[in-house]
Amino acid sequence: MSDQTGREAARMSRRSAIGIGVGVAGLAAVRGAARAEAPGGDAASVASVDVVVVGAGFAGLTAARALRAAGHSVVVLEADDRVGGRTKPGSIVGETVDLGGQWVGPAQDRLLALAREYGVAVYPQFTSGKNIVDLAGHRATYEGETPALGPMALAEFALVIGKFEALARQVPVLRPWEAPGVEAIDAQTMETWILANARSSAVRSAMRLLIRTLACAEAGEVSLLAMLAMASSAGGFNEMVSTRGGAQDAMLEGGVWQLAARMARELDPAVVLEAPVTAIAQDETGVSVWAGRRKWRGKYVIVTAPPSLAARIAYRPALPALRDGLMQRMPMGCVIKAHIAYARPFWRTQGLTGMVLSDSTEFGPWFDHSPVRGATGGLVGLFTGKSARRWAERSPQARRDQVLKDVAAYLGDEALKPIDYIEEVWAAATWQRGGYSSAPAPGVLSAFGPALREPVGRLHWAGTETAEAFSGYIEGAIRSGEHSAQEVARRL
Repeated sequence: MSDQTGREAARMSRRSAIGIGVGVAGLAAVRGAARAEAPGGDAASVASVDVVVVGAGFAGLTAARALRAAGHSVVVLEADDRVGGRTKPGSIVGETVDLGGQWVGPAQDRLLALAREYGVAVYPQFTSGKNIVDLAGHRATYEGETPALGPMALAEFALVIGKFEALARQVPVLRPWEAPGVEAIDAQTMETWILANARSSAVRSAMRLLIRTLACAEAGEVSLLAMLAMASSAGGFNEMVSTRGGAQDAMLEGGVWQLAARMARELDPAVVLEAPVTAIAQDETGVSVWAGRRKWRGKYVIVTAPPSLAARIAYRPALPALRDGLMQRMPMGCVIKAHIAYARPFWRTQGLTGMVLSDSTEFGPWFDHSPVRGATGGLVGLFTGKSARRWAERSPQARRDQVLKDVAAYLGDEALKPIDYIEEVWAAATWQRGGYSSAPAPGVLSAFGPALREPVGRLHWAGTETAEAFSGYIEGAIRSGEHSAQEVARRL
């Protein structure tokens, strides 16, 4: 980890220890303290602000920055001992890596603008050489973005992607539940659609792997409408799965998480760590938000937690049935992310990019993530969907052994000799419980989707799931924070 990023990470963690003393009393916007009754009858200190933001991920920090810039007072309550939400820093052979969200595409202008604002360099994903594909018993190397599936399978693959893209263009980005024939579309899983539209076993396998990687769920678990909506919000399926020019085009030197850390530092001391919100009550004059024995009073509240975690908060009065039903039906995807460091990027000398897409492994896909400077090499990859579920409860050593075994099957025995390894089991993360986003099953968006962004009185919603573009991405989280801040500012 770089010295600067390390200091920021340590500093943000240290703030959790002083959250009670400084996080409340030191708020610049505090307009006096009193005593009040918290749920259950416990006494709680009270601080008053214009807006209470729940969650210090990119959505919450963006909303807080925007509201403060507009002259409003805010507090950001974060359950975890760090900021960043589904982004997180890790250290491997002295290099800072992203254990959560990491890539950025050229169309993700909000994230790129934030990187420019903080002077963080962006560098391209390594793509020089050949990729490896191994699907339905067909193994080949290829260059570029289109997997080498064989002539007939490749033609069918292009046709299937074209059909999916055409359907996605009919889905309104902000209101996918208003798509033509929405009930029939949302009655299908991605698996049923794949079986109906692809005959080749290689094409079916490719689509299943891509869906699993994008949604962190199996094709049979996620709604066709949900995937069409995701593609529509991201500018197309090809945008989501591509490296050069697509969503995996580039990365940030020092990692994405540092942007969240810098936003939080600007907001300090209005960011309070280790403050899990347990209850939100609203009345005619404002809202009350409880985090343990502490209470905040505001005019409005923005909840940025993903729906399944927002459902764990007690609301008074109770939420409308449609919103409550939505939160019950939006589970998080299941993903484990791993980084492997080597003495050198040996696959490059073999003329390979390091990217492998295979249906014969538990781990994968994986990509080159070698440091911009220095001679060491690095790979980054994922367990997703059912593979992540199978491996989440096993030991770190067992996961490491499986990762190395899978990588060595394609890159050779040198892959068995890493110099470092680090992972993050997101399904086990206390305050995230999965990633990268929610994975709605059939029937959810068409029946409950209208409640996704709809405010409930003084309660507003944000988070990547609510984004008008790039839902499921950091970019979407930033945009959702901007939107919620604008909506609340108009009401203040």
